[in-house]
Amino acid sequence: MSIKSVLRTKNLMTIKPVVFITGILALFIMANAYSLDDRMNLDDLIPPGNPHYSKKGFTLKPSGHGYCMYGVSNPTSCTARYKNKPCHVCIHYAASRKHWCVFKHSSQNFNIINNDTGKIIASFQWYSNHLKKPVIKKIKDPENITTDVTNKGFWYHVKKKLNIFCYKF
Repeated sequence: MSIKSVLRTKNLMTIKPVVFITGILALFIMANAYSLDDRMNLDDLIPPGNPHYSKKGFTLKPSGHGYCMYGVSNPTSCTARYKNKPCHVCIHYAASRKHWCVFKHSSQNFNIINNDTGKIIASFQWYSNHLKKPVIKKIKDPENITTDVTNKGFWYHVKKKLNIFCYKF
């Protein structure tokens, strides 16, 4: 073994720890800035003639403060009307180590507003444990006009109800 090869080996050995430490720091920084996205949809299938029908449709709007959330966007609220495309809300939730969100759940409360009357007709909570699919928990739905079809296929709908479903991007 020549002196040049020993020096080259020594240089490689000093570079490896630097690259390793830099990689670990980069992963740590990325973990603190990383978030996950889900999409939640509201599909109005309440036909005219039904007592719960709304001519102007229904608005899905976040309420209160979300837990381990980065935000709700695209748009911050949406309007679903009968026989139109479902409206969707994008949910950005934390998967970072900040506040230990990576080990906890994320949640956000939502209200469904009847655009004809301006009244809140139902409330529910979007809830996600980072290891499982997001779920929807009903909080208030006195007239029983909403239904959660998250665990069904995207083709599944319940007629004469407001269908709520969510899925990961």
